[in-house]
Amino acid sequence: MEWIFMAIALVIVAKSPLGTAMAERIRQGPQAAGGGARFEEFAAQITEDHRLLREEVAELAERVDFAERTLTAMRRSGALPDGGSRT
Repeated sequence: MEWIFMAIALVIVAKSPLGTAMAERIRQGPQAAGGGARFEEFAAQITEDHRLLREEVAELAERVDFAERTLTAMRRSGALPDGGSRT
């Protein structure tokens, strides 16, 4: 008796917009919906963002190196006091 309810539910779902969309997707295959193209576009954007972030990090590392060299040179020349205790 339970299988009758399952069969009725299956028919209702199959006739609904959801069932129609699922059937169309099965007929066309997984690549027909444009998912592959969207994924490639997304992957290209992520790759570009990653490249830009690497460039920014490299630039910031150069700035930190420059600041460290400048501070070291100023400390050696006596332009900066040695670090003491703060009050």
